[in-house]
Amino acid sequence: MKTKFTTHSIRFFTLTCIMAYLSLSLSAQTSQSVTVSNNKFTPSNLIINVGDEVVWTNTEGSHNVNGKTSTFPNNPVSFGNDVGSGWTYKFTFTTAGIYDYQCDPHAAMGMIGKITVNPITTGPFTLTVNFTGMTPHVGQTLWLAVIDQTTKVEIGRVKKSVTTAAFAIDVAGIESGKSYNVDFFADHNKNGVYDVAPVDHTWRLQLNNVTGNSVLNFAHNTTFTNIAWKNKLTVHFTGMTPHLGQKLTLYLKQTDNGIYRDTVIVPQIAGATFDINSFKIKPGISYNIDFYADHNKNGVYNSPPTDHAWRLPLTNVKGDSIVNFVHNTTFTDIFPVTSSENLASTSKEIRLFPNPASQYVQVLIPQDYSTINLVKVYSITGSIVEEKALSGNEESLRYDISQFKKGIYLMEINAGNQKKVLKFIKQ
Repeated sequence: MKTKFTTHSIRFFTLTCIMAYLSLSLSAQTSQSVTVSNNKFTPSNLIINVGDEVVWTNTEGSHNVNGKTSTFPNNPVSFGNDVGSGWTYKFTFTTAGIYDYQCDPHAAMGMIGKITVNPITTGPFTLTVNFTGMTPHVGQTLWLAVIDQTTKVEIGRVKKSVTTAAFAIDVAGIESGKSYNVDFFADHNKNGVYDVAPVDHTWRLQLNNVTGNSVLNFAHNTTFTNIAWKNKLTVHFTGMTPHLGQKLTLYLKQTDNGIYRDTVIVPQIAGATFDINSFKIKPGISYNIDFYADHNKNGVYNSPPTDHAWRLPLTNVKGDSIVNFVHNTTFTDIFPVTSSENLASTSKEIRLFPNPASQYVQVLIPQDYSTINLVKVYSITGSIVEEKALSGNEESLRYDISQFKKGIYLMEINAGNQKKVLKFIKQ
């Protein structure tokens, strides 16, 4: 005989499973036992966590547990049972606080108890890495980073001069239930940057499923791991009070080839002082750090002074770098846009008009220009947004950008062996 499942029965089955799961979850909590006998509670003082259960077992005499708020007004909630013998009483504490209780018939004889219920903490906790046997690296610099395995976000970085064979490094910020890679290297050749082992000595430890403050022990060895260490750029902002509540966008642009290596957006500036980090810098390369505050709050870049924009140079990166910026009004137009007047007066260069634009851009082409066969559109960070093959210059005169999000884009126009890259703004 077939069983017919109705909507009601499915809901009932689902609810039953949920209740069973909750029951199992509750029963899996820590249970503490208290013996009730000889006119005393043993132990009389307990320290537990929220969600823990306490089980009182009466093994002798006539007693009760009275933790009611009518007797102890400072108790967060009431608990207790009636006077009797041979009983077992259980109570699960779901509210943090300090609880007093007593046996009513024998309170005057000192039959009292106390339970301290601590809240469950999810962190942040601290990771301690204990190093031993580091004699080969005394006099060298050790770098260590703790990286979330899932998000790849670095939560802490430490630079330490090794002076002894044994030492410890603490990193705060690990969270309950998360797992981390702990990457570190000793600058064995003392050149100040990361080099793949065995030039530098490089290792990785793993910390899985954090439950609280954690300890990892490391004894020096030569089982190296290429940790692909990333150099960190920190831009330290101060005096940004005029831009509180505004969006700030920062671009990291490699100066030798003009490629944008990173874009970092702060949706709303919350304080006058803050840091922006990027992990896209590489030793030996120079960059421009371009950034702007959306001063008129229209969501797109406008040339200063409508928006406030600046440029900071970062020359010949050596490794981790810190650049300090104090708010000022010496602005830089980080994305100068060709005016319509200049476009109209130029006859020998391929160009875009209008710019900025909201619906389309016109690709203005000199008469002697080769036939355009391919157009690529990139985001300002270099990611391709759209690629379109064209059959001739007539088709290329008008390019639809209505579906693009507001922002800055690069258009690569290919015609035979000619290539032109132009910048435009979608409003």
